[in-house]
Amino acid sequence: MEKEGQKLPEDYAARLRLLRERSHAMESEDVVIRPFRAMGREGALLYVDGLARSEDMERFILKPLLAASAPEKDIRDHIRMSLLPLASVTVAEDADQVLTRVFSGDAALILSAMPGALIADVKGFAHRAVGQPVNESVVAGPHEGFTESLRDNVVLIRRMLRTPDLISEEITVGDEVPTRLCLMYRRSVIQRDTVDEVRRRLRLIRVDYVSSLGMLEQLMEDHPFSLLPQAAATERPDRAVSFLNEGQAVIVMENAPQVLALPAGFWHLFHAPDDTALRWQYGAFLRFLRLIGMGLALLLPGVFLALTVFHPEGMSLSLLTSVVESQARVPLTLFASLLLMLFIFSLINEAASRVPGAMGASLSIVSGLILGQAAVEADLFSPLILIVVALSGLGSYTAPTHALTLALRICQLALVLGAGLGGYLSMIPLLFVFLLRLMNLTSLGFPYFAPIAPKRIANPDTLLRLPVWTRRTRGPLARETPSPGPMRGWEKPKEEK
Repeated sequence: MEKEGQKLPEDYAARLRLLRERSHAMESEDVVIRPFRAMGREGALLYVDGLARSEDMERFILKPLLAASAPEKDIRDHIRMSLLPLASVTVAEDADQVLTRVFSGDAALILSAMPGALIADVKGFAHRAVGQPVNESVVAGPHEGFTESLRDNVVLIRRMLRTPDLISEEITVGDEVPTRLCLMYRRSVIQRDTVDEVRRRLRLIRVDYVSSLGMLEQLMEDHPFSLLPQAAATERPDRAVSFLNEGQAVIVMENAPQVLALPAGFWHLFHAPDDTALRWQYGAFLRFLRLIGMGLALLLPGVFLALTVFHPEGMSLSLLTSVVESQARVPLTLFASLLLMLFIFSLINEAASRVPGAMGASLSIVSGLILGQAAVEADLFSPLILIVVALSGLGSYTAPTHALTLALRICQLALVLGAGLGGYLSMIPLLFVFLLRLMNLTSLGFPYFAPIAPKRIANPDTLLRLPVWTRRTRGPLARETPSPGPMRGWEKPKEEK
């Protein structure tokens, strides 16, 4: 889906002059135009030093051309079909296509009496090798993660999903600086409306340059002012394969160590990568802990503040006495103390995430211990405030994705402000507004909380993990084709009537 631009002239000198001017070869030292003479004709090879492999150009392009004789028929087909021993040699007719491929690591070959240009795949730029995921580590499951190479990421997905049913389409976005994408989906599983909608939104993107996968997500989402993302990002090939099997489209982007899955709902953010790799009892238990932790992160500070300040009758006398005694020595109000402690916790977390390597974890632990102990001894904060903030912080870390963690903290702060202004009378309506907003969210038109709200036919693997052999249908995002479902090893097949 490359855009059409200025056509290459038929005259060789005009064609070479146009490519030299458009590529700024006279100003950029790494943009190389290598002239030569082969088969009685003038020719030139255009490439970027460092992006294209010079050994491949010498061995598979220049040597065959310099040793060949002039053909009697079409010279372009003769070169492409008989002379260049490369796996990928394509024809380009306009300057934009040529320059896009050249600055992606390919080489462009132009020759007099040959229309257009031939694009040879001789990429040889350095890139990071496949390693372990950084932010999505698991106990059970594969330990491979995506890299910044588009080709390597596509290969990682294809190696896990070995079927011709997996379709990959190359798309280019960005008006001034094109960025290569690869749209992948399972043809027999995904709904055609989903593929068409993803293509339409990619085609309508009008920006100079798409710098990251997060920017691409913001340009495609349904609700740009929502706290929760409407696409699932992952750096794990096995999780990308699970999205494809559920009927979602996966977008692989050049120079991005993650991929994007659309459409996506809340449950795709709630599920951890190794939930299905563990036994269903373990997975159900971990999801239950995750749900409790996220509830503590969202509600605990606001509920504690509302109970203590506005609704003390809801607390036991001993607990209320302990809170009042500890707070009597603190110069700040409970509302101000809680807000300040939440800010300090977020500040420590952000500082630790910016410090490289193992120093980040050490910084967060040391800062928490020193600041917490010093603040309590100096009577700046009560010990109960520290306990509440620490529990809510631990609960936020149970969220599997970083975006969900940040959304929980922002909603937590809003609920604390509501509880500080009017207790439950302002906190509960605010929470109700949040829930109504979430129920109204969509991702590519698909309800965000489906298949629970609204109710849809799906496998029993949404809130809690249930046995694998209970799955008898595909997910609600897939086509309405029933899945045969897995069969237990001890289960006998039914006899056909």
